[in-house]
Order: sequence, then C-alpha cells, then structure tokens
Amino acid sequence: MATTLHSFIDIFDTVFGEEPDAVQLKKIVIPIIQRDYAQGRSDKDVLRVRSRFLDALYEAVTEKPITLDFVYGDIDAFGTMTPLDGQQRLTTLFLLHWYASRKDRVPDSELQFLTQFGYETRYSARDFCTELVRFRPSSDKKLSEEMINQAWFPLDWQKDPTIGSMLVMLDAIQEKFSGVGGLWDRLKNRAITFYFLPIKDMGLTD
Repeated sequence: MATTLHSFIDIFDTVFGEEPDAVQLKKIVIPIIQRDYAQGRSDKDVLRVRSRFLDALYEAVTEKPITLDFVYGDIDAFGTMTPLDGQQRLTTLFLLHWYASRKDRVPDSELQFLTQFGYETRYSARDFCTELVRFRPSSDKKLSEEMINQAWFPLDWQKDPTIGSMLVMLDAIQEKFSGVGGLWDRLKNRAITFYFLPIKDMGLTD
C-alpha cells in the first residue's frame, strides 16, 4: 500500500500515483455524504475527546512531534481529495493552522493551502470556511464572539451544526495555544503529521 507521511501544509504539494495517471492533490473537500464536523460539540463524551486531542497537539508543538492515524481518501483526476476517513482530524488541523497563521501574522502568500480546504455538506459551511480564511481577528477577543458579530456572518449560520462546532473548537484552540510562541513555524516544520492512503491503493471497488 502506498502510504505516505504528510503535514497538513505539504500534502497540497504532493503528487500521487504513477505516470501517466499521476495527479497533484490540489483540494480537500468534505462531501455532502459526510456527517457534520463533530469535535466541537458540547456533550460530555465529545468534550473529553476534544480535550485529549488538543492535549496531544499541544504536546506535539511544544515538546515532541506526533504522527496521527491514517487518513484515507479518493483523489479524482482534477486533484480533489474526498476523505473517506479522517474528516474530523483534517478539519481540526485546518482550524489550528488558520489560528496559527493569524496569531503569528503569517503573510497571505504562505496561506494558499488554507483556501484549498472546504466543506460541501451545506452551502453555509462551505461559505464559512471561505470567509474564515479571509478573516483577521483582533488579538484580545474571543474568536467565536468576534466572528458572529461580523457583517459576513448571517444569523442563521449559528444553526449549522458544523459551523457551531467549528466555533467551539476555535475558542478551544485559542485558549489552548494562545501562549505558544512560534506556533506557525512548528507546524511548518512538521510537528504534526499523518499517513495518507489513496483508497485505490486499498484494492476497494467503487
């Protein structure tokens, strides 16, 4: 099986497959058939999972790098990857990288990969990801409260469970990582990686 190790940043520069069918991964899209993002839900079990996952990511950027579990996905001829397994982890990594980029004031020229991650579960989740990448928060406010007050954030977006979960996770990330210096550089230097396996390499049928 052609498993390869990647960070959330460098996977977008990777070419998968053999010539003449090789294709560069250009986008990661969560499809309509996938469930909502769940790691920001408020029930007790999810709170425990979220806390443990953020603890592991925190340790990775402050002490010892970590390699997460496998991510499986299909890559089409246009370079769009649809995750079969790994949606929750990929979404949390997207949010963490966005937070790090704003916290450390990374120039937009380094952030093209953030625009290449999105949701198709609902138009609202898709548009929220787009607006999030453009958004520059203040340094002294709670992220969710500041975002909800933006002109680009319609009131009905609060009813979208994926957006609500992302807002909770962003607040948790802000609380957990606000004191970490050089967060972006640590992520860029592969403090957090995961194995990716295209599903065609698993021998599965459609």
